[in-house]
Amino acid sequence: MAGVTSPADPPAQPSPAEPALPSAGPGQAGPQPGPWHLPPEPKRKWRPWLVATVAAWGVLLAGGAIWAVRNDPPTVAEQRTIADALPLVGLVTGVVVQAADAPDRTVEIGALTVDRGCSITPVRPGVEALRDVTVRVRDDQVPGALDSVAAGLPADYRAEVRHNEASTRFALHADAGNFVGVDASAAGSATAFTVQVSTGCRPRDASIDASPAAGTGTAPPAFLDVLKALDVQPKYTVNEAACPNGKTARTFLVEGAKVSQDLGWELGGVTGGAVVIRADAHEWGYRVGEVSLVVTENDGSARISGTVGCR
Repeated sequence: MAGVTSPADPPAQPSPAEPALPSAGPGQAGPQPGPWHLPPEPKRKWRPWLVATVAAWGVLLAGGAIWAVRNDPPTVAEQRTIADALPLVGLVTGVVVQAADAPDRTVEIGALTVDRGCSITPVRPGVEALRDVTVRVRDDQVPGALDSVAAGLPADYRAEVRHNEASTRFALHADAGNFVGVDASAAGSATAFTVQVSTGCRPRDASIDASPAAGTGTAPPAFLDVLKALDVQPKYTVNEAACPNGKTARTFLVEGAKVSQDLGWELGGVTGGAVVIRADAHEWGYRVGEVSLVVTENDGSARISGTVGCR
């Protein structure tokens, strides 16, 4: 409108100029940014009570570890040497003999054997000790005999017998403690089975003599009668085991004797009145009272055993 003027917008104010970096002169490099500095970490102050607590906890852990090493029982077989296990193997063998011996079967005690070919780790060799108790039965008696052996073992062994789905194979397992096992496996149609006491693979111990100990004792008359009937010299070895009832079970053994291949004829004079368990062409097993007698023959070479059990 004429004669009227509107207020003019105030002129824009220039923004404060940033301080200019000095320009480089001819032949000079421009200014460089300074280094990046982290703020210093605050100094931590350890409280005396915290230091004392940590130190006490460390002492407690160290003391507990030392006590555990000296006092805790082993948790795996590899923590016990073969020397630790051998006495128990002998005791358990006697327990097995007592459980296995019965009027309708024969028993035979094997010598201690040592397997030095086992390995605790791929780079650490070990040794395993084993003892066998061989049981001979009549036809189709394996399942019942294994059940009987399991029932005769101590309750804390937790013995059990299992079979496959077809009930054609049977197996016994028991834990005698301290990593010593008791095991047997056989077909239901078998006429014999072996109950094995084993230590598992253990660290070797150079101070122990794991060779079989020679047993002693007087051979029972029934065994000597067999040797006489077969015209075999009474030169025998003895394997023995301590029974839980305080007696000593012994197997008297002759191996490699030369005999006739007709065992039935040769033994006819000494088996009258005996309880016959096996009467096969090349194997006889029978009992005279509490004595188990077994004769096996192969190509005219015989193995003859007489066992006095724990009964």
